[in-house]
Amino acid sequence: MKSYSQDLRDRVIGAYTSGEENISKLSRVYKISYPTAWDWVNRYRTTGNYSSKQGVGCGRELTFTDKQAILDYIEVNPDTDGIQIRDSLIPNMPMSTCYDMFKRMGITYKKKSQNTSRDLSLNVMNI
Repeated sequence: MKSYSQDLRDRVIGAYTSGEENISKLSRVYKISYPTAWDWVNRYRTTGNYSSKQGVGCGRELTFTDKQAILDYIEVNPDTDGIQIRDSLIPNMPMSTCYDMFKRMGITYKKKSQNTSRDLSLNVMNI
């Protein structure tokens, strides 16, 4: 959904408060849809706030919020993976939800690749 600037919102509500109560006319003058203008005016009437709601309510609330339990498990089991963490701490949660939860909590648990410690030089044939 398109996000409108705060300046445009201020101008629309300013016109509304200065006496222009015809929302249809406001939407035509400022080239915004009628439902958008109505929403801003309605929010202004009810709460006094008409600013953007962008970022509000992004996603569901986490059902498992014990970040420290996850970090403690990783510390005790450094070679663990996401499935083992899920099976040990929250076995009824779908794996995709667990990965999303780890990301939202800022938890990473990737191990260093085993190949980084070996010399992986390429043999190039001379032609």
